[in-house]
Parts: sequence; structure tokens; C-alpha cells
Amino acid sequence: MSAVSGIILSHKGFLQLSSKPGQGSTFKVLLPEDVHDAASDEEFKPLGERAWLGNGTVLLVEDEEDIKLTTGSMLRTLGFTVIEALNGKEALELYINNIDDITLVFMDIAMPVMDGYKLFGKLKKLTPDLPIIISSGFEDAYITAQIPRSDIAGLLRKPYRFDQLHDVVIQYLC
Repeated sequence: MSAVSGIILSHKGFLQLSSKPGQGSTFKVLLPEDVHDAASDEEFKPLGERAWLGNGTVLLVEDEEDIKLTTGSMLRTLGFTVIEALNGKEALELYINNIDDITLVFMDIAMPVMDGYKLFGKLKKLTPDLPIIISSGFEDAYITAQIPRSDIAGLLRKPYRFDQLHDVVIQYLC
């Protein structure tokens, strides 16, 4: 399984696993549309007019290690300092301890310990104008049924490519 995960990561993909007792396990391999850019081997390199760099600190909240590593790398490539959390409880603690530095939160919704909906509410209670971008495998309508769209800085559906993450971040910040 470790070798499979390594191969998928080397292609900038994700491996999702779900398992239920008595029902078995499901493995999903998610790969980006364009795995290799023939013009360049630089990882996540912005293209042409997209050569924009952000600044500030992003709190990245993602419970899937592979996705967290990949997204963290993407955000760093865009010029951000990244603080990473594996669940909502850890993220809330990190936010409180770094409240003056964090300029943006990029978070998943489905997480253990404290889910993204609860985290979203707690963060907005602390800092009502905090920009939060939600990344999820759920449909946008499912998320906006529980969180008003006007409160969300951006929505990004998994799996996503570097250019899609770039566009969501730049749309909010510019």
C-alpha cells in the first residue's frame, strides 16, 4: 500500500480510502488531468499570466495526509507561509495561537475530532471577516446548505489542480 501511495503522490494525485465493517473497503485513485508538463519539470509552476505570488500565512486544515502535503506545497509555491492542522480542534488551537499572523484559512469539511462546519462557525465567531476557502469532495450545494455562500471566501472541489487552487486564492485576494 505504501508503494501505491508513493506512486500516486509522485503523479500529484490522491488516494482515498473508505472502509465499513461488514461492507468492505473502497479505494479511489484521483489523478490530475495533466500529470506532466513537457515544457518544465518544476513542481506546481505558475504559467504565464498566472505568475502571481501571494504573501501572508495560510492555516491549512486537512485530515488526509497526502492531500495536506500536496496542498501545502501548492500554497508555498504561491508564496504563502503555511501552518498545517489535521483536524478542526487542532486548527482552532493553532488559529488562536497565531491569530495575528493568519491571513487566510484553507480547510476541508469532513474531518475527525471537530468537523469543518463547527470549525467554520468557531473561526467566524472569533474573526467575522476571516477569509475561509473550503475544499471538499462534497457538492457546493451541500456545503452552502449549511454555510451561507456569502460567508465563504471560496469553494474548491476535490480533486483539484494547481491552477484551480491558484484561481480560487487569487480571486479572493485580488
